[in-house]
Amino acid sequence: MSGPPQVLLHIGLHKTGTRFLQREVFGQLDPARFNVNPEPLWPALRQAVRHPDDPGRVARARDAVADWRASGDERTLVVSEPHISGDMYGSHHDYADNLALVRELFPEARVIFFVRRQSDWLQSAYRQHLAKGKAVPIEAFLNFYDGEFRPRVAREVYGARNVEALSLRFLAIYRAYADAFGDDAVFLLRQEDLRARPAAVKALIADALGLATLPDPPPSRGHNRSYSALAIHLFHPGVWRRYPAPGPGDAHGRRIPQWLNDLLGPLRRLRRGFIQHVFDRVLYYDWDLLARHGMRERIEAHYAEENAELERIARRQLAVVARSEEAVEGSAASGEDR
Repeated sequence: MSGPPQVLLHIGLHKTGTRFLQREVFGQLDPARFNVNPEPLWPALRQAVRHPDDPGRVARARDAVADWRASGDERTLVVSEPHISGDMYGSHHDYADNLALVRELFPEARVIFFVRRQSDWLQSAYRQHLAKGKAVPIEAFLNFYDGEFRPRVAREVYGARNVEALSLRFLAIYRAYADAFGDDAVFLLRQEDLRARPAAVKALIADALGLATLPDPPPSRGHNRSYSALAIHLFHPGVWRRYPAPGPGDAHGRRIPQWLNDLLGPLRRLRRGFIQHVFDRVLYYDWDLLARHGMRERIEAHYAEENAELERIARRQLAVVARSEEAVEGSAASGEDR
């Protein structure tokens, strides 16, 4: 694929290289050529995809995009908003509504979609939940009771968010976007490949942006890691509790009064900062939270076929870019020989 796109959408997933893309890639683009998450377009779109059932928010996103098109700005628009792929705590159930909206607003877009092995993604989502939500054991977060993963009875159970571990839609989201925008316009990237083959993944991202290479990254700066398992068990004692399989009466659980929640907010932020910037920097001791009850093995067996297909698609795209680079290098070498 050659030439810069008019619009590039990074649609997520959450917890899959977003900080890398936003800071090390999009944040380093030439502002004379690229317009990254501009206001008021990006905030309006962000609200619309977070609340796709709100006609007012959707209308404001349409107006913001219309204003951008009328502005005559010829730079490539880059929008990085992981929630476009859907609600991470709701198995991305609203991805189709958001797809319809961004397809309407940006029919010419190229799309970057980052995925990750589902077992690792679920564990990362749980650790993120603990940073802001009520501490419950990972079994309650994943609805694992009496030796089985179960459908959730409500968005919040026992006062905490929860997910359905076996209802993730990563492949379905990719296929829907490929159908809507075309195979050549949707770039499927895996976090595992970013770790194992960073040069190849960066070449594919550059291709999506219409660049020969990505700009130089900023000076190295340590990223905040997910909470260590040791920190979780020391500073979130609620994870030690054990809950029975919930029924409808357990939905939501006992809510904290708003005045108390407001009072506890600064203390939670203080705890989060202490864990990330003090405790885990001094003593980072981690282990696999999915090891209990064979949860990881069950999750990976459930998604084995889907992951094989995601890997096949991602590797095929990386191979296409590699062949293109080899062809360019070979042409350049031939010219030098002459």
